[in-house]
Amino acid sequence: MERDGALSPVNAQEQLDALRADGAAVSTRTSAPLWYLVAQSLCIAGFVFSFSLDNWQSLGFVIAAVAMVLLGMLRPAITGTRAEPWVYRRSLTIGAAQLGFVVALVVLGPLLVSLADSAVLFGALLVVAFGGSLALGIAMERALARSIAEGE
Repeated sequence: MERDGALSPVNAQEQLDALRADGAAVSTRTSAPLWYLVAQSLCIAGFVFSFSLDNWQSLGFVIAAVAMVLLGMLRPAITGTRAEPWVYRRSLTIGAAQLGFVVALVVLGPLLVSLADSAVLFGALLVVAFGGSLALGIAMERALARSIAEGE
């Protein structure tokens, strides 16, 4: 029962519950699909590959850079929203960890390759780059969805 434009506690709670349900539905839509995260992780592995070969002008670097830019530009079209994981505190924290992870691999990659000169070690480095960035990318998308669902 409304008085002077105010909602009753029951009606207010119903509207809040509806808003939470809508937020939860929207949050799942804002997350990038798995194939997008796999493509992003392949680009990151491409960066690590290029830097580890100590040749910044290599074809792998150019392809990875262009693909990363295109993925970033296409994210709104792929998700159907303008939600950006770098805006929310939870996903930003994971994104910063991912950035640190990639920088560490880019710095350590050339050292490992030059010191060990092993194809197995180089392959392991690329697997770690791909797997780590994929795991962190999935965590970042989940944090984004959780932030949107909870209205942060």
